[in-house]
Amino acid sequence: MRKYCISLLLSLLFFSSYSQSRCFVQGVVRDKLSGEPLIGANVLVGNTGTSTDVFGFFSLEVLAEDSSLITASYVGYKSFSRFMKLQTNQRLDISLTPGVDLEEIQVEAVKKIENRMEIGVAEIPVQQIKTLPMFGEPDVLKALQLMPGVQGGADGRNGFYVRGGSPDQNLFLLDGTPLYYVNHLGGFVSVFSPEILKHVKLYKGGFPARYGGRLSSIVDLRMKEGHKNEHHGSWGLGLVSGDLTLEGPIDEKTSYLVSVRRMWLDLLTRPAIKIGTRNFSMGYNFYDSYGKISHEADKHNRLYLSFYGGDDRLSYHYKLRKEDRKGYSKYLWGNLLGTARWNHIYNARLYSDITLYYTRYRYRLNQYSKLESEKARMIYDAGFQEAGAKADYYWHLRNKLIFRFGGGFSGNWYNPGSITHSGSAENTAGVNNRLNGINSFVYLESEFFLFNQLGFNVGSRMTNLAIDNSNYISFEPRIIAMLQLGRLGSLKAGYSRMQQPMHLLSYSGNSFPTDIWLPSSSKVEPAISDQYSLAFVRSLTNGKFELSVDAYYKEMHHLLAVKSGVTLVNSKTWDDNVEKGGKGTSQGIELMLQKKQGRTTGWVAYTLAKTDRQFENINGGKAYPFKYDRRHAVSVVLNHKLSHKVDFSATWSYGSGYPTTLHTTTYQTIGPVDYFDHLRWDWEDSPTDLESDDSFDINGEAYLYPGKNWMRMRAYHRLDIGFNFRKQKGKKERIWTLGVYNVYNRQNAVFYYFDHKDQNRSNPLVLYQQSGFPFIPSVKYSVRF
Repeated sequence: MRKYCISLLLSLLFFSSYSQSRCFVQGVVRDKLSGEPLIGANVLVGNTGTSTDVFGFFSLEVLAEDSSLITASYVGYKSFSRFMKLQTNQRLDISLTPGVDLEEIQVEAVKKIENRMEIGVAEIPVQQIKTLPMFGEPDVLKALQLMPGVQGGADGRNGFYVRGGSPDQNLFLLDGTPLYYVNHLGGFVSVFSPEILKHVKLYKGGFPARYGGRLSSIVDLRMKEGHKNEHHGSWGLGLVSGDLTLEGPIDEKTSYLVSVRRMWLDLLTRPAIKIGTRNFSMGYNFYDSYGKISHEADKHNRLYLSFYGGDDRLSYHYKLRKEDRKGYSKYLWGNLLGTARWNHIYNARLYSDITLYYTRYRYRLNQYSKLESEKARMIYDAGFQEAGAKADYYWHLRNKLIFRFGGGFSGNWYNPGSITHSGSAENTAGVNNRLNGINSFVYLESEFFLFNQLGFNVGSRMTNLAIDNSNYISFEPRIIAMLQLGRLGSLKAGYSRMQQPMHLLSYSGNSFPTDIWLPSSSKVEPAISDQYSLAFVRSLTNGKFELSVDAYYKEMHHLLAVKSGVTLVNSKTWDDNVEKGGKGTSQGIELMLQKKQGRTTGWVAYTLAKTDRQFENINGGKAYPFKYDRRHAVSVVLNHKLSHKVDFSATWSYGSGYPTTLHTTTYQTIGPVDYFDHLRWDWEDSPTDLESDDSFDINGEAYLYPGKNWMRMRAYHRLDIGFNFRKQKGKKERIWTLGVYNVYNRQNAVFYYFDHKDQNRSNPLVLYQQSGFPFIPSVKYSVRF
């Protein structure tokens, strides 16, 4: 009893002393020149530190002292130091000046990797993305493809396959709002212009509870807020497109950012084609438009309005005067997005972020033909709309005890596809033209430490999908554990359950997207994944280098695949046209050594991975390699600043061959044969993009396949290089960007096919290769003012 009383008394004295001798310091870290908040800046008060969040905000509980040293640092900026008297809660906004000389830049500028409560996360500075050699068009997704665990698909494309997942299993958030189609030009360029971005973060595993809705990855992209002090801009003309960006202050508390980008090649190709054929013309272009307004009402309230709109447009026009015949086909697909956000700081411990958003993806085909006096028109429409609201709260109870919680809901409107023939409407999917659903979620996560070295992020997310007279409720636990080993680094482990209520169905015999987003239904359950992760991380040479070794194992359930021989444009409902109940597994080891500071930066990454799929009616019910199962992948990235005026970059990629399906034997038939019957694959998984038309060769040849994806293509490797030449004249900076794609002209296979030699059908079949992009030089000229 006596010991108990003494312990209780000591505890009371401790907590009394604790509450009387501590206070909070909070504020925002900004770029001194532009006023732009800096994400991930390191703030230290004595030996206690933290990092700024996506709004540049920090909050830190410290000892109340007469003189405390406060420091702040960020990569590429001069460090900030100041002694302050801290006795009560204080607001401290910090401005950092960009470093002019490399020697002036603080080395330990961000929280070391072994101290970050995260696993399976990758970040690339936007400034570094701009310097990478990418066909003369800096591209976010192509840069992320160079990270371990990420595959890019076909040569030159922006396919995005993370740890064995498919493209629809990635959630792209632009200022917190989902974006559903992220590519232009068939995947050649992404919709994300580096000119408007300030932060890019990829989550491959260890997902915090505040994220959900996809199985494989979260890509969180944040737009700049716009220059707070002066009007600035830039324009550029590259191999594919031109862009213009403007930013500046509206008043003392408000800033703007606007940017447009458009493909310009059609301005040359359309007249050239028309001159060459006279009776035919073709044009293709894409555009992106971005906008953002940021308003700081006071120290406790900030408002943001963000906008994005972009489309791809493809058209064919023909006119045959002798036959009195003319017509056209016009394709259009793209996104529209709008976001309104309110940041509110209640006190030194609690702040919130309230978001209202709208996002839309559409696809339209408009065909018209006229033969003499007869006219015909067909319009095909498909798409998806989502409008929602969410609230996120951050509660800093103690430095080593932080809570995040919130929730939200969204209304979803699906158009599976509808056709209008000369004014008469026909439903192509056999269901109502509009499928409506409601998604809702709540989450709670807590970050805390035990014994200083052992930390946890524990949380859970609960979601509900109400659609088609069905309710799908999902409980998604998440946990990250981190054991700090001092100078040796840290061990991290994580588990995440993710649910995906939407499915992407792709069907076409050509290269143009006919992607349809559809919800789960009474017949189709939401997809689910369970991922287990283990990692060792360590900083080297005082944070200049980072070493990470990650291992993961992922199981996926309730996957879908389009049945063979269907186009979804028939009398059946869409959920009868898919193979259901698919399973998948993915496992791998990822190694990465990254140099983050100095004249020379870059990384070396290696991935050893294996992923497969299994459906009851595909490949005889046996598991088969996933389309982009790549056993070995290596990427080397180098950026070197030769001088203040010239920098050099190079990337080298290597990957073992993707799996593919080819027949081994042909035989003669006496009647029609459905040679897809034994394999039952969907067109998207076919490396040769064969159309599922259940047909056979005119000579009655049928093919035998040993199994789906039974053989491997040749290994892939490629070297790209680039130079940036800068010249400053007054307030203007002119930049010439010169690059070479595929320097040594490697003939990388896109797909294989069999054909008769010399097109003589009496000759035996020979295996041929369709190669990707050859040696291609590029140039871009840009001006900043």
